[in-house]
Order: sequence, then C-alpha cells, then structure tokens
Amino acid sequence: MNKIYLTTPIYYVNDIPHIGHAYCSLATDTLARFWRKKLGKKNVFFLTGVDENSQKTVEAAKKNNKEIDVYLEDMSQVWKKTWEELNISFDDFIRTTEKRHINTVNKILQKIYDAGDIYKSKYKGKYCSGCEKFLKDSELDENGLCPEHLKKPEILEEENYFFRLSKYEDVLLDFFEKYPDFLLPEKRKKEVLNFIKSGLEDISISRENAKFGIDFPFDKNHKIYVWFEALINYLSALGEDKKNVWQNTHHIIGKEITKFHCVIWPAMLFSAKIDLPRSVFAHGFFTINGIKMSKTLGNVISPLVLAKKFGNDALRLGILSSFEFGNDGDFSIDNFTNFYRTKLAGGIGNLFNRVVTLLHKFFNGDKILFISNKEENKKFKNQSLANFDKLLEEKKIKAAIDFFLKIQDDANKLLNETEVWRLAKTNLEESKKIFEKLLIYLELITEISEIFLPESFPEMKKIIGDEKKVGETKILYKN
Repeated sequence: MNKIYLTTPIYYVNDIPHIGHAYCSLATDTLARFWRKKLGKKNVFFLTGVDENSQKTVEAAKKNNKEIDVYLEDMSQVWKKTWEELNISFDDFIRTTEKRHINTVNKILQKIYDAGDIYKSKYKGKYCSGCEKFLKDSELDENGLCPEHLKKPEILEEENYFFRLSKYEDVLLDFFEKYPDFLLPEKRKKEVLNFIKSGLEDISISRENAKFGIDFPFDKNHKIYVWFEALINYLSALGEDKKNVWQNTHHIIGKEITKFHCVIWPAMLFSAKIDLPRSVFAHGFFTINGIKMSKTLGNVISPLVLAKKFGNDALRLGILSSFEFGNDGDFSIDNFTNFYRTKLAGGIGNLFNRVVTLLHKFFNGDKILFISNKEENKKFKNQSLANFDKLLEEKKIKAAIDFFLKIQDDANKLLNETEVWRLAKTNLEESKKIFEKLLIYLELITEISEIFLPESFPEMKKIIGDEKKVGETKILYKN
C-alpha cells in the first residue's frame, strides 16, 4: 500500500458545525496523520467538504434572508475555517456547486445512462424531507415515523428518472461475500446485508419541482437528486494527478448514511464500471449526557468553544477517547474537563515537567544512557510502537488512545513508586537506570503525539532535547 485516500462525509451547510461533525473530522484527520507518518505526506490524500445542492440549503438561505449564492459562499467558508481553526489537516475541501463536481457528475451519469440503468417513470412513495429521501415501510418506526427525525413522511407522487438499483442486488451480495471487510464495524455490515436481502427497489434520482441543484443532464426540467450526485464528490476531487489513489480509498461516515455509501454508491460504481473504494467505516451516534443533540434542548456544543478554552489537542483527544470509534457513545463536559485535568495537565504535562526538572537538578540536563540497557529499551520502544500502529491500522482509535495514555500512566507510576528524586540523593548510579527508562517513556509519548497531540508535539520535542541534553521545562497544559 503506497498511497491512501481518506474522506469525511460532505456536510450540509444548513447550519454551523457542532461537536458531532468535529468528531468525524477529527477521527479522519487522526487517521490521515497516522498514515502520513507511515507513508509520507505526498502519499496521503485527505478530502472533506460541504454538500450544497439540497432543499435544506434553500430553506436555510431563506431563513437567513440571503440570496442562495451568498449564503453558500458564507457557509462554506464557515465550515472550512472551522476545520482550519481546529487544525484539521485536509488536503482538499470540495463544494458540490463547484464546476469540477458538476462536470464529474455529468460524466458519471452518462456512463450509468449508457449502461441502460436510468429510465423515466412515475413514483409514489413516503418522502422524508429531513432525510431528503423516500423511505420504505420497513424503515419507519412502529408509529410510521422517520426514526431519525420523528416525523411522518409525506406522500409524494412524481414522474422522475430512476436508477436500476434492483439490478445490482445479487451483485452487491456477491461483493460483500468476496470482500467481508468492505464495511466496518461488523454490526453495520449486518444491517446493510439485511437491507439488501429484504429486496432492493429502483430509486428516484431526479426531482421535477426542485428549485435548486444540478440540472439533470438528459432533461433540463429536472434536478439531480441530491444524494445521488453528492456521493460523486469523492471522485470529483481527484484530478489526473490523484486518480491513482482511488484504489485505496477509505470513506469515514456516520452510521445514518451507511445505506447510501454501501448500497447506492457501490451500485452506481458498478453501473459506471468504476472500481469500488477499499472500505467504508461507519461510526455511531453522538449524544450529550445521554441525550441527542438538539437546538431546542440547548445541548448543541460548538467545538470551537471547547478548543478555545482547552486547546485543539485536548479537544481531539478528549472527544476521540470518549467511546470506541464505530460504537454509539456519549460525551459530557464534566468528563471532558476531568479528562483534561487528569490525563493531560496532571498526566502528560506534569510528567514531562517533573522528569526534565529532575534531570536538570541531578545531572545538569545530561541524558544518561546505559549501554547495558540500550538494546532492551530500544526493543521495548519498537514493540510499543508496533502495537500502537496495529490499533490505528484497524481504526481502533479509542483503543490506541488508551494504549497511549497507559504509557504516561506507567511512567508516572514508575516515577512515584521508585521516588527516584530520593534515590538520586543516596544512589545516583542506580537512579540513572530509572531516568533512562523515564526518558524512553517520554520519547514514546512524543512520537505518538505527532498523531494525537500535533500542536503539543513540537514543544515536547524541544523539552526532551537532543541526544545529549534535555531541553527546558514548559507548561504544556494549563490547569
């Protein structure tokens, strides 16, 4: 594997980013940083962006008393600048109103049309405006409501263009059997397989009465259904110089859009005779103190507010350590604050200051490396990094963070249990062995911090110094 392509979903611009959006983007960014460290920066391509061709956009622009073009420009900049302020290192930011996207959409639809998979017909079904899709009865709750928006879908009857999704039912089942790791976690794959086995129906891919969107290339009286064209953004961002990364593409998404990415999208690609991405990873739902985020409840959290107070690194580690990536999970400000105080300020930050202060006090900052322990410590460090790499290769982000934090826990435990500051006063030579081990711990923490704590990483490098001497102490995280 020489190159890798990582994508977030493209986010609706009908509102500003909240902590749930940041969770997905920070997770993808963390994976991008990990692979850059392994493969080199030029071999990793990280895409994010915004989905603009939506009825939700039209409604939001009207609500804000703005022309649609002005609203889109303003909101796309809000999203882009938010990710920049959070130090999310995307390589490209795509907007679905861009010419490159529209051109790619037209090319892909032409291929699908040429395959005989687009036709015109009347359709009557239950449409959820929140999801912007038709729902089957099996997808509604026991009260006939959309389980995501808790609203009764409206009955729509339209003459639209359709995609022959049903044609690819067996093709998709064969694909999932051949590539069992295409969709993870496993429970998401089971849901998708059950959905496919329940029987696929052809889907409407145009809207005759839509006021905004990309023109349907075969009938200017129609607009392309937003979800159908939005998925193509992953290809729109690949110019001639980046097409070779597609073969190792990994989509990071929320579980609510799994069917789009693992049923409709693969079928579209099969139809267009384009290779499928390598994998899709669907993370779970994000709640605040056990309750779904809602403006009405006033529990929507801005990632920028938390980052301003605690720092970008704390936001990243605090969110991603809250629950295992792929599961549903909960976040609370109280737990986050406690995490910051105990694991960052009182953990990693305190450890660096104590060890380096003691090395200056007893050894004038000189690094003490015993030849007898050098190979043993090198082996310990390399094995630790190998174990860490394996976790992130499998996208087990929380497990990797737990592994990382255990290193600082072990270092602090060694520091406290040996009371090396006392030992150095009575047996300086014996204390050197402990300080050598502590320095190995600091080097490990620093190396992993390039991925998990990228803004702290340069300061950590300065603190641990060069091969001969440690640097000066510095407060990494304020209490």
